[in-house]
Amino acid sequence: MANHPSHCPDGSAAQVDRLATAYWDFLLVREPLLRTRRGLPVESLPGVSAAEADERAGFAAGVLDRLGTPQPAELSGPAADTAGFLRALAEQEAEAGRFHWLTPTATPYQLFRLQQYGDTVFRPFRFDNRADADRYVSLVRDLARCVATVGDKVAGQAARGFHIPVPALAGVHTTLTRLRASATRYVRAGAERLTRLDAASRGHLRDAVAGLVAAELEPAFDRLLALVGDPDLLRRAPQAVGWAHYPEGEAAYRAFVRTYTSSDTPPERLHELGREHCRELSERMREMRGTLGFAGTEAEFHERLATEPRLYAVTPEEVEARYRGHLDRLTPLLPRWFAVLPRAPYGVARLDQALEASMTFGYYDPPTATQPVGRYRYNASDLVHRSLLGAAALIYHELAPGHHFHLARQAENTTLPDLRRELVPFSGFEEGWAEYAAGLAWEMGLYDDPWDAYGRLAHERFTAQRLVVDTGLNLGMMTLEQARTFMRAHAAAESEGQITTELLRYATDLPGQALTYRAGHAEFMALRAACESGAGAAFEVRAFHEAVLAGGTLPFPALRRRLARELHGASGRQQRYQCSPEEGE
Repeated sequence: MANHPSHCPDGSAAQVDRLATAYWDFLLVREPLLRTRRGLPVESLPGVSAAEADERAGFAAGVLDRLGTPQPAELSGPAADTAGFLRALAEQEAEAGRFHWLTPTATPYQLFRLQQYGDTVFRPFRFDNRADADRYVSLVRDLARCVATVGDKVAGQAARGFHIPVPALAGVHTTLTRLRASATRYVRAGAERLTRLDAASRGHLRDAVAGLVAAELEPAFDRLLALVGDPDLLRRAPQAVGWAHYPEGEAAYRAFVRTYTSSDTPPERLHELGREHCRELSERMREMRGTLGFAGTEAEFHERLATEPRLYAVTPEEVEARYRGHLDRLTPLLPRWFAVLPRAPYGVARLDQALEASMTFGYYDPPTATQPVGRYRYNASDLVHRSLLGAAALIYHELAPGHHFHLARQAENTTLPDLRRELVPFSGFEEGWAEYAAGLAWEMGLYDDPWDAYGRLAHERFTAQRLVVDTGLNLGMMTLEQARTFMRAHAAAESEGQITTELLRYATDLPGQALTYRAGHAEFMALRAACESGAGAAFEVRAFHEAVLAGGTLPFPALRRRLARELHGASGRQQRYQCSPEEGE
């Protein structure tokens, strides 16, 4: 059934739901992180082979064919949302298949899932019987195969003229070396985890895993390390970064931008928008420096920031305390702004140290069946150079009312189809909501401390400069040094090391993804402004937030239709309650 979704030429709600179920069944077999979130046993780990990419793209093409072209008015509210979700998801997957060989794979953020497997698959694995031991051995073999397919793709890309640029190679080598050491550790289950197994099963497990590590896993990593360090490939690796330098690279980048932003706004317009926002935010930051009693230049003020004791922690525990303090101020205010709060608790925990050198900040780790707390995994490396100026803005983005409110609410919403409860495929919504939520703290009075206010403005400008630099690098409008100069001028507290990893993230690792923060924020601000204008005195911010969050992740065209429908129904007016900016689908 999974390979043949039901045909729904007339777009009926029941047929759309069946198609969503078929898509969910297809993914649930192939995505281990979806299975762990549902508390299901992981049976296999996917690779990044061309055959697997073709299978997924082919399924997506079938979904688009079967979905047909229903008009939103023909569907009920939830079905209209699901149809919009399905169409955008399938279009993304089809595009990913088209540009398989132009998508990076052996770079730090792309390799992140290999580390995630340690945290979500191997370390929590329960051994109750011999069948569990056999399944575990099979997963270790799959992990080795996954690493091998990364090597295959690197070799295939090189044959097609796609090489990791020289400036990124050192970070790639460091990440791979650390992942090799981490993976060979996390697959070896300690004796304390095997107490429920009989002696024969324990011996079989230890011997089989040791054999696979030596014969398959370590060699797969070693081959990959040799590929990225191959002298012949190094001679052909470009010094310049950005997708415009690859054959068909510009077309691929434009597709990445559409996928990440859920918008047809061209990257050239995003580039100019970023420059406009940087100018506006620079002026607000100048005014805030005056509030702090500083009359010098921005550069002089930022020199002071580098030595301001209140902006630096000495230990990871101090970092956590700072984040928790900001959350404690937020908590009593939440009911005034949100009609429904997530049931899952949230907190902070340090990032795996194997990833800290190659990740600028950290990431949000959503609740799962085995780990029911949503956590911000923060980077605690190099604390002497890691400013906490933006700590308030960061934690409001990552946890409450940002990512955690979005993702935990979505997972807890049993009225959504499984596909929409568990997937977060539209980064413009995901990061845009988190940035909107962090900005909401202005209205909540949480940036009343001028240092926190300056940190929020600096954070906003940091996301705005991404619009400039990501597009500039990948369309060939900026060199790496020009981008570094621009970013340095618009980054308040980031170290040179952080600037370097950020630039390589944009131009060698996740092209287009960094646009989602400011572009998504702008979408949410425009949506709210339109809803406020349409409702007038009847506008209620809690209703707006609930209309957004109760529908889960949606591409922006579908979200615009949802807000117009939901808030019009809630307003009690006869005339249409307009919640859509002028831009159409």
